[in-house]
Amino acid sequence: MSISRISQIYEHEGILGFYSRLRFPKARREGALVGPITQEVQILSPDGQRADVLAQLLDLASRDVVPADQSGLHTRFHLDPDIYSGHRYAPNDVLILTDRTSYHAGQLKVVAEQCHAIIETSEARFRTISEMQVAGGRLFLARADDEGFRQGIYRFLLSSGAIDWDTADWRQLLSDTRSDEVQKFCLSLPETLSRRQSFLAQGLSDFRILDGIRLEQGWIGAALGYRALAEACLARGVQQAIVCEDDVSVAPGFRQRLDTVREYLGRVEWDVFSGLSSHVGPEYRVTRVEHYKGETFVHLDRTTGMVFNIYNRRALAHLAGWRVAEHGAQGITIDRHLEAMPNMRVVTTLPFLVDHSDHLASAAWSFDNRRYRSLISASQHRLTQMLAEFDAGPSLAGSGLTPPAPAGTR
Repeated sequence: MSISRISQIYEHEGILGFYSRLRFPKARREGALVGPITQEVQILSPDGQRADVLAQLLDLASRDVVPADQSGLHTRFHLDPDIYSGHRYAPNDVLILTDRTSYHAGQLKVVAEQCHAIIETSEARFRTISEMQVAGGRLFLARADDEGFRQGIYRFLLSSGAIDWDTADWRQLLSDTRSDEVQKFCLSLPETLSRRQSFLAQGLSDFRILDGIRLEQGWIGAALGYRALAEACLARGVQQAIVCEDDVSVAPGFRQRLDTVREYLGRVEWDVFSGLSSHVGPEYRVTRVEHYKGETFVHLDRTTGMVFNIYNRRALAHLAGWRVAEHGAQGITIDRHLEAMPNMRVVTTLPFLVDHSDHLASAAWSFDNRRYRSLISASQHRLTQMLAEFDAGPSLAGSGLTPPAPAGTR
């Protein structure tokens, strides 16, 4: 860790920042994620329709499907393989397991120990073989329905690098995006079952789940997911997107507070509403403070953090501009890309609208979410200090808004 990074952690989080990093280090992955597939591939399948879908997606990935009996080292896609035959699968074999596939988890673990990847379409079976650590990071989950199957295979091809990350087509990931003025999304990896179940348990049924992109470098996969979502919204004329991640934590009263937030946003100019600012740096500036219907709204010149945000079209266009060739090569994560948006107008609340689930693990960084707690606490503390120091400015008479209370009376 560089001296500048050590100084930055200490300045923003204090000694607790170092403690959280020591206590909650990055976890070792259970096996590497999937590797590349060959230029020529083979499809071994009794299922004509699914085989056709697979062939179409391989064509999108500029892969040539050759006859199954052609010799040579090819990546071989097995649709509904006969696991009970005892045949052992090699590092060039991709097993796609549908409702037609019959197997025992223990037998699968034996015969597929060295296979290239396994794509399972049953969540129940996925949970079982995941807990048994079958295939490790080479295990993927796709939905069983036709659209879900297609999207799952496309996600796998992105993970393997068969499809260039900067040319990924959002229509293959979110094909039926509606053109409503406001859309609600939750970004989630289907393979991280505990995170998804945590989100579903909170009753946010009006949020549509978008399956994220799973890569060895999780922060790049996260950025690609946000870019695809932003591109979809822009293409369909969506004016605002309410986007959360599946480790968001909402408290009682969340719906009422969100309604107040959206009502307030209709009265001011803004680009991003930040439901949780995970980093409020010393360079951040408060530009305005207002009280409205029991909420304290703080206007900032930038934001960092993606747990829960509302984006207008200008912000969506900025998110859609993230590219691996540029930002990925420079190590610029999607939240830092957002932070760098020119002339950004940010609104947040104090206290924050949402929280972060400490009991889960980070999908992007593979460490315990509790590592974020000192960072979030420091951000809220700094924002509170900035609010206390802020001069209210000119009168807001006639605006329908209430000026901030004098210092010391909040």
